Amino acid sequence: MEGSEQDRGGGLASFLMGVGIGAATAAIAALLYAPKRGSETRREIGEEVHELRRRAERVAEQVRGTARDVTARLKQDLDAAAAAAREAAAAREAQLEQKVRGE
Repeated sequence: MEGSEQDRGGGLASFLMGVGIGAATAAIAALLYAPKRGSETRREIGEEVHELRRRAERVAEQVRGTARDVTARLKQDLDAAAAAAREAAAAREAQLEQKVRGE
């Protein structure tokens, strides 16, 4: 189940990145085909690039946050699994010691 949570987090980030890139590409294409002066078009393209950069930074921060969350959950799960393995090994060791002693 946790794998699916991780997949959703990565899928969301990829989706958001795709939406941002698609929107910026469409906006730039629209600006290039609009009947405007070159300086005005360049200014608008610069603004769109700046907005795309801001969106990319937001998505990157979301991805970093998701990665931190997933890493923390994974560490907890691994710590719990290691503790359970130690307990099981200790219990099995006690059983074997009893068998050896003939108890």
